[in-house]
This record gives sequence, structure tokens and C-alpha cells, in this order.
Amino acid sequence: MVPQLAGEGHASLIVIRCAKGFLMCGYLSLEKAEQLGDAAVRVAGGSFEEVLANKVTGVSPKAAELGVTPDMTGAQAAEVLNR
Repeated sequence: MVPQLAGEGHASLIVIRCAKGFLMCGYLSLEKAEQLGDAAVRVAGGSFEEVLANKVTGVSPKAAELGVTPDMTGAQAAEVLNR
């Protein structure tokens, strides 16, 4: 018997930490990241694989300064944030 996972049926909370910032799902606030001066990239997806494969939906000013653009995939944005 497999136990039910905690949080089953709820939205996924995904953060991928990079050397100079992070990718995050839409569950987190891009506006707060901007206020804190963080390099943050919002990408829709319910799994790590989806976040890396999908297009960027939001970019903080700091992430844009580092070279992240909205036409990138999450994986491409992660490459920029890991340089």
C-alpha cells in the first residue's frame, strides 16, 4: 500500500535555485522578488520537467539585466542564471 502524499490535489510549489537567482512557478510572487532585488524568472508548470521545458512568463528586472528574456525556455533561463 502506498501512502497518500501530503498536499495531494493542491497546486505544486516549484523553485529551481541557480547560482545568480531562481526559477519559480506562478505560485510565488514575482513582484516580491522585484522588491528584494532578486533575479527571478516565472515559468508555468506542475513539475520540474515542465518548468524547464515551458516558456518564461515573467522576468524580474535583475534577471533581465543578467540576460533572461521572455522568449526563453526555463532551461535556457537557468543556463543564464548559472553563468
